[in-house]
Amino acid sequence: MKNLITKTRSSRQLLALLLVATLAMYGCRVTFVPEYDSALAADIEETARQVDRFYLMMLETTSAEDNGRAFEVFAPEYVDIEVMLNSLLNQNKIKPLNQNSTRIAEITLELWQKYKEEHRTDNTLSDGLIKLNRKTFSDLFYAMQVAEKGKELATNPPK
Repeated sequence: MKNLITKTRSSRQLLALLLVATLAMYGCRVTFVPEYDSALAADIEETARQVDRFYLMMLETTSAEDNGRAFEVFAPEYVDIEVMLNSLLNQNKIKPLNQNSTRIAEITLELWQKYKEEHRTDNTLSDGLIKLNRKTFSDLFYAMQVAEKGKELATNPPK
């Protein structure tokens, strides 16, 4: 009888230990977040401004009808902005635990290159495409900015 009570007590203790371990696993998770980088946040903001300016200037000062939107007119600005996007990507790549922000930067660069090639191929952009491209990049830069702000909040939570 004493042996049965000891086994029951051991079973209860084991069950309690398993329950506590399970709750600890699911109730408390440690999530590692990359550190906030104010220089990177400033670079994101500056690049976002340059892309927005690029499309707004194209929309306001040129027209597709008179060949004012020929690719070669905008090629230098495409290169300047691509350099900035490459820099954002590289800054994100070197930060540990930064896969999500790196992926956003990769998508942004890939779309920039795709839209640049479409402009080169068609040798013009319509008002509608300019507005659509501008909105797409606005959303991507917003995602970058939110991700960086989240890192700041994670490392310096408001009190």
